[in-house]
Amino acid sequence: MSEHHAAGARPVVALGIPGFVVEAREPLRCRADPDAYVADGVRPPAARELCAGCGHLDACRVYGLENPELYGVWGGTTRRERQALRRGESGDRGPPWWWLAA
Repeated sequence: MSEHHAAGARPVVALGIPGFVVEAREPLRCRADPDAYVADGVRPPAARELCAGCGHLDACRVYGLENPELYGVWGGTTRRERQALRRGESGDRGPPWWWLAA
């Protein structure tokens, strides 16, 4: 993950994946502890907790859904949840993935 600054420009944070860049003025939790977001076996409640309150939740979730090769937590969803969403599956696994959307 890298941070770029241009003279007079707002900071832009690149979240380590080519093609996914979001503007961030505040510290992002995923930058503070990136290993928590790519750990194997992250459960849906933990994924939602990791991303709770992030102002980039929707953009991150969309990116995760559009890039099926990604592992880890993206926009409060686990890889398994994103796979199910792409297949159009739903299940009674707690609140829907979009419950955190601002």
